[in-house]
Amino acid sequence: MARVVDREAKRIQILEAASSCFAEAGYDATSMDDVAAAAGVSKGSLYDYFKNKEDLFYGVFEWFLGSLVGDGAQRMEEETSAYARLFAFAETSVNALIDHIALYPVTLEVWAAAAKAGTRERFSAVMRELYVAYRAEVTAIIDSGQKAGEIRREVDAEAVAAMLVGAIDGLFLQYWLDRSFDPRRYVERFLSSLFEGLAAAKG
Repeated sequence: MARVVDREAKRIQILEAASSCFAEAGYDATSMDDVAAAAGVSKGSLYDYFKNKEDLFYGVFEWFLGSLVGDGAQRMEEETSAYARLFAFAETSVNALIDHIALYPVTLEVWAAAAKAGTRERFSAVMRELYVAYRAEVTAIIDSGQKAGEIRREVDAEAVAAMLVGAIDGLFLQYWLDRSFDPRRYVERFLSSLFEGLAAAKG
């Protein structure tokens, strides 16, 4: 068992080092030698875990997404109302971004990889799947709110989910470009206004 744990710990060590390299220098300018040096391992040992630089970069992005998710799922499970669950989704997403802002360039590098002919298929697929999953998660929350009588039945759950996910994504980019912009200021206000429009009439 110790060997399995050690192997996973070493993989995380490599991913952490690689994420910093990709975030600081970008995908094209980062070499496997750079990652090996940053991780304190031999270059050959990288290939025990990843077949090439693209595979390593893909692994970094998956690991980064896992870091962003954090306790978001648990927070949403703890809430009962649709509004509270939507707020938990948005708040944990924004807080995770702020906590990991130094690695946000990895996301931008993934967008760049999704635009390049050589890596387009793989990285556009992972981004597409990510957005599909996020939209489905928010749609499910809105659906549950409609069934519970919190949200009007005529509300288009998928449309609201798409707009909310897009809004949160936009907050991420604005914060990366301007650190004086605090996305936390707007999350509760935005969702409060949004929910006023979605809420079913009382009585």
